Amino acid sequence: MLELRPELNEKFVAWYRAIFAEGALDRKTKELIGIAASLTAGCQP
Repeated sequence: MLELRPELNEKFVAWYRAIFAEGALDRKTKELIGIAASLTAGCQP
């Protein structure tokens, strides 16, 4: 994907940084929320 669509990678990196930026929740809490949401949605590892 990086070679074919570098703009998608740039957008993903920007999104990832925004999600894990300093805020009301610490990183561990944000990661646990992500895991719970993935399990609830039935995502495969």
